[in-house]
Amino acid sequence: METFKGVTFGYYGRNGFFSSKIAREHVDHIAELKIPWVCLISTIMQDAFYSTRMYRDFYMTPSDSELEEIIGYIHGKGIKVMLRPMIECWDGTQRYHINTPQGEVYPDRPFSYCDKWFESYTHLVTHYSKMAEKTGCEAYGYDSELNQLVSFSENWLKLIDHTRKIYKGHITSSFIRTEQYIKKLENENFWFNALDSLGTSMYYPASQTGGGSVESMVDFLGKNTGAMEAFSEKLKVPFYFGECGCCATENATKLPYFWKNGKKYDGEEQAKYLEAVIRAYSSTPWWHGMFWWKWDENNFRPEFVEDPNGDKGFTIYGKPAANVMKRWCSE
Repeated sequence: METFKGVTFGYYGRNGFFSSKIAREHVDHIAELKIPWVCLISTIMQDAFYSTRMYRDFYMTPSDSELEEIIGYIHGKGIKVMLRPMIECWDGTQRYHINTPQGEVYPDRPFSYCDKWFESYTHLVTHYSKMAEKTGCEAYGYDSELNQLVSFSENWLKLIDHTRKIYKGHITSSFIRTEQYIKKLENENFWFNALDSLGTSMYYPASQTGGGSVESMVDFLGKNTGAMEAFSEKLKVPFYFGECGCCATENATKLPYFWKNGKKYDGEEQAKYLEAVIRAYSSTPWWHGMFWWKWDENNFRPEFVEDPNGDKGFTIYGKPAANVMKRWCSE
């Protein structure tokens, strides 16, 4: 499998975003950096973490026509596309808490909440995998970080089998600290092995206090490779970072995922983190690349833009980290 070298694009891009001039300009900038992959997000809603159905929303979900239009535009720039619909909850719950009640909730009324959730999710996957096949997307991703649903292997296996009848490309998924599920791989038929690759969300610290040199960050990250390496050795498919990111703030490498840190803008700190990740893992045989979280910001968090010196969020657009990405993608 080729190494994924990409960025996540369009997270929280609302209806109409992908048909806008701004979206096309973003793709132009991605192409200028020679980035070969884009993980394209389409937001799907469900009401709460325990809901059994999800749906396209008139406000939050991009239309099919604009998605097909932007996929064509991305392909026209010579960039490959992973289409990844992602579920968000209206009650504000993070997707890694999405779960279904187990057992008989109401006496004498058998009802599988899990099966009902997967029934709805199968409709979602059917729709978007057809789009991925129609538009020639090179990969399709089953959401991201649905950790509470990992154990339902039979449901996932049925879904993968169903998807392959529609979509002929690369099928993948990604979770938070995927390596924690290493014992599940003792069952060779566990659903992870039925995918074409598997990702993990990688926001590991690169320093004890933040700051420091790239070399020191590489050494620090090296201490976290053991669990991922052991997991990848048992996994039968390639392993990569489905998400990897760091805010552009002072000392962010101490807690790369913590975006409410109240620190000042520091684009160099973010750039060092990206450089350290590339150096730390590129030479390892088990690592098959990453998608940086993320290219653009559509979530409108005021904390990110309060510093006049720069956007403090995860984005790399217009920041020093963009040059690091360009250098890596040109290798």
